[in-house]
Amino acid sequence: MFLRLLPIFILAIVFSGCASSQLKTQNEQLSSRVTELEKNQQAKDAEIVDLQYQVKDLSSKVEGAKPVEGDQTSQDAQAPSSTADQAESVSAVSDNTQIIRVKASPEKIQRALKAAGVYTGRVDGKIGAGTKEAIIEFQKSHGLKADGVLGRKTWEELKVYLK
Repeated sequence: MFLRLLPIFILAIVFSGCASSQLKTQNEQLSSRVTELEKNQQAKDAEIVDLQYQVKDLSSKVEGAKPVEGDQTSQDAQAPSSTADQAESVSAVSDNTQIIRVKASPEKIQRALKAAGVYTGRVDGKIGAGTKEAIIEFQKSHGLKADGVLGRKTWEELKVYLK
């Protein structure tokens, strides 16, 4: 009789081991999925911050575009009040292309790009094609999205070169 129960006992042990390994595998899969979802959430949070900068920039442009009474052109109403305001604006504009979406002057950006070894032009505070190409090169070399836009992630990596 004992010999008849022995195979059943062995099968029970084998199947219980399989069940526990299946639970362990499912637990690992769920854990990795949670980690993936947390990363996606962080990416979405970063997108929200970038969008907030864009909204702020567009709002200031809309307010600046309203003609002021007594002004001869609406262009005068859009001009920044000082070069400091222009340098530290949330978004710098060059040829109607927005490529800076952080609070950093074009000079700081160019100095950091030069220190990182990707910019060879003059540090003149003018965001042109050379600066944009340097931003793209920097993004590529640091595993960032190479879109030529200096957003929060790119600036976090780049500003280290200012120190």
